[in-house]
Amino acid sequence: METLYRDLALAFEGKDRVLGEFLIKFITDRPGILAALSNVFADHGINILNMSVNRTQLLLHFIVDLSGADVSLNDLEKELKKFSFVEWVRYRIVEREMFMVPSMILPTFRDKQVLIIELDRVKGLLTNPEFRRIIGDLGSYDASILRNSNLNELVKIGQFRGLGKITLIERNGVITIRSCSELNDKHVIEALMIEYYMGFLHQVLNSNVEVVNRSYEGDCVSVSFKVLK
Repeated sequence: METLYRDLALAFEGKDRVLGEFLIKFITDRPGILAALSNVFADHGINILNMSVNRTQLLLHFIVDLSGADVSLNDLEKELKKFSFVEWVRYRIVEREMFMVPSMILPTFRDKQVLIIELDRVKGLLTNPEFRRIIGDLGSYDASILRNSNLNELVKIGQFRGLGKITLIERNGVITIRSCSELNDKHVIEALMIEYYMGFLHQVLNSNVEVVNRSYEGDCVSVSFKVLK
């Protein structure tokens, strides 16, 4: 499996984009903090390029693309500070065309460094049954360590796995999960969603599920799952 591992630094191309850094101090560490803050950015069209957490100092560091933001930085800061677990928020606009992120803030998820796989490589990997199994196992693992019983909130953990902004509709025994992302290849996102959420829903619902429909609309992909009795 080919991976792109940033041993020393991450470089972000900032030309023709508005990039920003946010440093958020939280008062206490508890489940749901990352999801809550991520949703604030996503709700305003702000893409998170990099996120790291220092649980010793209770700090979260975000690098975000503000190019499509529909809110001022001042109002965004106020929204982030509304949470009871946030002590303070610092931010700055990155004015250089390219900047480096030191290795001390490599991408992390659940306090572990993340290996980055280029999206172009994923298309080829999806033909490998072992890779698809790993994606399903990842969904099952994520679901197994979450305590929230609200399925609509649970599925949003996929946002941290690079599946875009996630929403859910549950109707007549069918669960439809919608992913909206600017990524060009919707078929790759669809395939990742199917494998990830098959494992995820099986773990949460303690039942097998099958895909009954899939559709595309603009930048969004929807996949519908039916619970098997």
